[in-house]
Amino acid sequence: MTTSYKIQAQKKLKAQKKLDREKEAIDLKAQQDAEAKKIKANEDRIAKKLDRIAKGLPVEDVKPVVKPKAKKKVVAKKPKKSNKSK
Repeated sequence: MTTSYKIQAQKKLKAQKKLDREKEAIDLKAQQDAEAKKIKANEDRIAKKLDRIAKGLPVEDVKPVVKPKAKKKVVAKKPKKSNKSK
């Protein structure tokens, strides 16, 4: 025999799970759209580059990569011990 509060808890849980699944579906769709957009942009970039090569034009100027300088490590100085007798 099931009590009414258990039935209500089950209904509430089912409703919450349904909302969670809908939210997951929306998030997945947004992620897939963003990935498709990124792939499309990359394909367009490659197509432009191949078109320039086919026409005999120089490929886009490549900017030189500048390596950042390594930061110097700062070491904390140890306090000097005094020569006082103990």
